[in-house]
Order: sequence, then structure tokens, then C-alpha cells
Amino acid sequence: MPNAYFVLAEGDTVTLDSDETKHLKVMRANPGDKLIGIDGRGTIYRFVLKELGKSSSSGKIIEREYIERDKKRVTVAVASTKWPRLRILIEKATELGVDRIEVFNSVRSVSRLDESKTAKLLTVAKEAAKQSVNPRVPEVSVLKSFALEGSRNLLLDFGGRAIREMQRDLAEERNLRVIVGPEGGFTQKEIAQLTDRCTSISLGSRTLRVETGVIVILSIINYFLGRI
Repeated sequence: MPNAYFVLAEGDTVTLDSDETKHLKVMRANPGDKLIGIDGRGTIYRFVLKELGKSSSSGKIIEREYIERDKKRVTVAVASTKWPRLRILIEKATELGVDRIEVFNSVRSVSRLDESKTAKLLTVAKEAAKQSVNPRVPEVSVLKSFALEGSRNLLLDFGGRAIREMQRDLAEERNLRVIVGPEGGFTQKEIAQLTDRCTSISLGSRTLRVETGVIVILSIINYFLGRI
């Protein structure tokens, strides 16, 4: 269930659309309740619910707080996988405050996506933002190919450098992209195409599922960047 609701603010009033109104009813909200709203662009609103309608609702803003974005940008690029795992991955990456999620099709991806699924992935991110009261919804894209320029790219690889050795180095980076392959691993050809543009890093000797690897690496990076 959501801990916040998506709102559209105008003056001292917030409006909630039909989807959010349904959530209000599921949560048994009533006029007079004090609730939390987010706009997905950095502002958190505290408001009193004034009207609970059939297809829309409204409230009076009692406090608003804009959360400044830091000067860092973290992207996670992950090979498409089966829907239950991909959904969890997007949820947890959003909860951990990632700035952008890129999904791509690898040779060994067991499930393949195209751009028509972007809206579905974004919906998952929005629901996770509401649950975690994350004031910003990450960008979500389904990519046909990588665009690795302009960022420090980290490739998860058993043979890579131990992530614990890179804290000082990564803490100075402003634009990081973490690339996570499918559970069957990248092909040798894919690895060859990526390694000359990436720093290979290792999370240790255990074989982690895709969603677990994303949670672990984003948690570590958040610590390195001072986001925790």
C-alpha cells in the first residue's frame, strides 16, 4: 500500500487523479485525514484531504518541501529478465534512489522487451516511489543499444576488481552507470565489446540473482556517494 500519493499542485491545493482516488479508497482515507503527496519531480507535500470524489480528489496543502538533487547521477543498466525479477529490480532500484533505469536485451536474456513496455516499467517505478516516499521517479528506458559516453561505467564481473577497493575513486564520480548482465552471464563477444569502455568490478565469489546484484551494488554506491 502507498505511503504517499501522486498529486498535482496548484496554489495551496493538490489534485489526485482517478488512480490515486482509488488508492485513497482502498486505504480507507476520509476527508480531514492528513496525507503525504509527491509530484515525482522533487517536492513532497503534506496535505489535508478535503474532497474524495468518484474520479478525482483534492486536498489543502499544509506544508511543502523541495528536496534538492545532489550533483551525482547513478544509472543502472540491466539485461532483461523474467517479469517477477524485473519488477522487483525496478522497485528496489527506485527505493534506493537511482536516477535512471535502462533495460536492454542481452544475447542470453531469457525474456526480451521492446520500447512498448516502457510505460509498464515506469508504472512500477512510480508505485515504488509512492511506497518509499521518494520525491523523484527515476527515468526508465528500454534500449536497443548502449550509449556509454559521458559516464563512468562499471561492469559487474566475477573477474573484476573488488568493489571495496574503489570507494575513494568512485566517491569523486558525478555520473556512474552500473551494467548488470543476465543470470546466464554475458557472452564473450559482449564482454569484449564492453570491457574497453568499462571498469570491471566484483561483488565477491557468490553467484547472485540479477535483482540481488542490483540491490547490493546500488547500496554500496549510495554509501560511497554519501547518499545514505
